[in-house]
Amino acid sequence: MKPFFMMKEKFDNLSSKEAAKRQADFGKNVLPAEKTVPAIRIFLLQFANPLVYILGLAGLVSLFLQKYVDIALIFSVVIINAFMGFFQENKTQKTLTALKKLVKPKAKVLRDNVRQEIEAFELVPGDVVYLGAGDRVPADGKILEAVTFFANEAVLTGESEAVGKQEADAVFMGTIAISGRAVMRVEKIGSLTKIGEIALTLKETEQPETTLQIRLKQMTRTIIKVSIFLALLVFFFGFLTGRDFLQMAELSAVLLVAIIPEALLIVITLVLVLAMRDSLKKKALIRKISAIETLGSVTTICADKTGTLTEGIMKITKADLTDQENCFLTMCLCNDVNDTVEIALWEYLATFKDADQQRVFDQHKRVFEIPFSSEHKFMAAANILPSEPEKLFLSVKGAPEVVLSMCELNSDKKKAIMAKIDEWADDGLKVLALAFKKIPADKLKNIRVGDISGLQWGGIVGLCDPPRKEVKQALQDAQRGGLKVKVITGDYRLTAERIMERLDMKIKPNQALEGLELENLSDEELKKRVNNIMLFARVTPQQKLRVVKALQELGEIVAMTGDGVNDAPALKKSNIGIVVGDASEVAKETADLILLDNNFNTIISAVEGGRLVFENIKKIILFILSNSFAEVVAILGALLLGWPFPLTVVQILWLHILCDGPEDFILGFEPKEKETMLEGPKRMSDPILDRLGIFVVVAVSSLSGILSLGFFWYFGIYRGNLALGQTMAFMSLAFSSVIYIFSCRTLRKPFWKYENFWSNKWLFAVVGGSLFLAVIITYFPPTQRLLNLVPLNLFQWSLLSAKALLLVAIIEAAKAKIKPRKTVIL
Repeated sequence: MKPFFMMKEKFDNLSSKEAAKRQADFGKNVLPAEKTVPAIRIFLLQFANPLVYILGLAGLVSLFLQKYVDIALIFSVVIINAFMGFFQENKTQKTLTALKKLVKPKAKVLRDNVRQEIEAFELVPGDVVYLGAGDRVPADGKILEAVTFFANEAVLTGESEAVGKQEADAVFMGTIAISGRAVMRVEKIGSLTKIGEIALTLKETEQPETTLQIRLKQMTRTIIKVSIFLALLVFFFGFLTGRDFLQMAELSAVLLVAIIPEALLIVITLVLVLAMRDSLKKKALIRKISAIETLGSVTTICADKTGTLTEGIMKITKADLTDQENCFLTMCLCNDVNDTVEIALWEYLATFKDADQQRVFDQHKRVFEIPFSSEHKFMAAANILPSEPEKLFLSVKGAPEVVLSMCELNSDKKKAIMAKIDEWADDGLKVLALAFKKIPADKLKNIRVGDISGLQWGGIVGLCDPPRKEVKQALQDAQRGGLKVKVITGDYRLTAERIMERLDMKIKPNQALEGLELENLSDEELKKRVNNIMLFARVTPQQKLRVVKALQELGEIVAMTGDGVNDAPALKKSNIGIVVGDASEVAKETADLILLDNNFNTIISAVEGGRLVFENIKKIILFILSNSFAEVVAILGALLLGWPFPLTVVQILWLHILCDGPEDFILGFEPKEKETMLEGPKRMSDPILDRLGIFVVVAVSSLSGILSLGFFWYFGIYRGNLALGQTMAFMSLAFSSVIYIFSCRTLRKPFWKYENFWSNKWLFAVVGGSLFLAVIITYFPPTQRLLNLVPLNLFQWSLLSAKALLLVAIIEAAKAKIKPRKTVIL
């Protein structure tokens, strides 16, 4: 448990011992877990596949032909495919479930007469909970105290309009605190809450398909249609040229299964999920699988200054106060110690002589407040004065220009104060203004936003929040990677400009825009200017939303950072919503990415990860498709030439097992290349297979099939050794793909110049295992009989190696000829 400030409270509350006892009685405050697909069902669903039905048909034909070895191998292929699909899908589900559990809602409670922050699942009936704007109500209960408190109950009622809450009103788990603050007492937790009763009826939830997955599914459908056409072509051509009907039916069915990359979508999904897991190691919690691919396409980052570009740790380094005593009261009483600014004020009070801020706070009962809002940019509080009970001490803190407008000062005095504020802001300080006055208690009803005036100017304090050391390098990396970075902040313009300058973000006068100026711009005018603006200062959440919309209408893919409930619309509208780890619960639930270390550098790392995933997926697709059509080329060639088949049904099935194994997704573990960021954002419209990919698939499949047919002709027909000819044709297909996978590891440069050549240890293990298996089956008697193979001599192995190297040479020549788009900055 983490105490966040110590103040005596008027509410009866539980002791830690009593809370532990009640948790033992009532259980944890958790909703019924989302139903996931049981492992046994995932396994059984692997058999609900059209390709399994096709193999079953081939098995029936084999049974009719009394080819029992074929039947056994067909059955083995079905089982192996089922286990591989089960492993990949089960791994995906477990990883996604584990990632969801990492987002743990918090609750501010009163226990042992001390406010503490605990995980929401620890709440028990009787707990006193504090609610503020942006919090999600963690349990069902009754309001004990409310200050302009409104909650959105759309999750239960479907009504989007916020509902005002007063003392004794009910609040419900899952609803959202929109504004104000409140104190509630927990009455029901977990499945006993209103939303818990609804959750019991919820069905399984599924991750929505990503754009990439949809495009892959469309591409797979096209491949299936082509595959069916080719299989039917083989069948009818063979039958019309006098081949046995049943033999052709069996061969065509098996060939169809071998061509279709049925594991492609599963493999890609697994790669995306594993990328989410890897991002977590870099302190980036990606909440939605679709965010992985979108991150690689981000062109503009709209970053908040505080806590992302800066340390987010405030400390008062300057103060200019007109009245020490009343300013002490203002900083003490107009304070909830609920964020870094208020904590800095509370700690600064300890530097006053004979200071006891806790005692002062306890002696002055708060009877009214206006909570801080990014819209009106100030907080006000009214407290009873013990020495003058008929009067209240009204204290205000907030943005200097806002507080100054509430004070009775002549224009010269205001100009002098603004000059000092500009001077401090020019030093990079966040400036906070203080003001106060005593009012009769009966005038309290007149105090509201927009009606406060006649305050006495108290002065200003300057808070230092230094830039993060690593951000300067991260900004340089972003620029080299073609990313545009815009700072959107509620802070004073000069303060933000100085921080940006310290980070080497030089901005011209026409590259900064303040909220008041932005408000006067039409949407069309904003669109014309938005790309040139680097700094948006003193902006409201609604203005943030306008900036995001304007950028998107210009074709930008926008990543937006935020932390409060008011930021939720802009976060939701952006292509990638990013929040810091201590953001409001509503902001977190809207976000695609949570920064666990609140660091801008982590955003750049996540974008780089998104680009890497897109590159690796293209490599996987290229590799899978390039070895899918070679068998068809060889079979069709034999039919056209009137030769015996160069491959048997058993051999085709074995190739299907060998070539659709771990090699399919091992390329997903390739690390980044130095060009990964330099080539700029990945366009979402980029084809999955570009010119290079299409050429490699066509060239490798065609040449591999033709060379395999050539080996079959020379050794099987010309030399008269059919078994040797089929062995050479079979081994050339099995052997070559294991070799040219090295050329698929990088599509930019020769594989021998690949800087990460030795980094993917799993690839070497898989390739070594596949080569060993390819060699051993030619000498192992049981597999010789099963696959109709004969041993090969050194000359024959050298021919197979030469074919593999020729395919490598073709891929390397294609990479040299068909260059990727140019880098942004060299």
